[in-house]
Amino acid sequence: MMMNDDDDDDDETLLEFSFPTEVAISKMSKGERMNIFRGFFATSRYNRLLIQKILLRCALDDSFYPKVIELEANHNRNYLETRKMIERYGFREEFIAAVKEEDAALDKIIDAYNKRMMKT
Repeated sequence: MMMNDDDDDDDETLLEFSFPTEVAISKMSKGERMNIFRGFFATSRYNRLLIQKILLRCALDDSFYPKVIELEANHNRNYLETRKMIERYGFREEFIAAVKEEDAALDKIIDAYNKRMMKT
């Protein structure tokens, strides 16, 4: 998705990740499902960055704060609903494997930030 830096409205819209139907996902290989889960987590990280960007704008204009609250709540609700859906579909163990993979990736990102911050 391309975003225009001049269009603040785009910055206030979270990306939506569309999961395949239960029938479609059940016909996929484990590797294909893992890629679906990875895409979901990538979308989630992107959305968190958008929320952070809007939060920063609160320093300039307090009127952005309710939008931050709304987007955070929507993001969290979407994650929980998605997790429950995946469990209903019967792919909890694969989802947990993807969660562990994502957790390890986030640890690497956090470590890189920590190293960079220690240099300053």
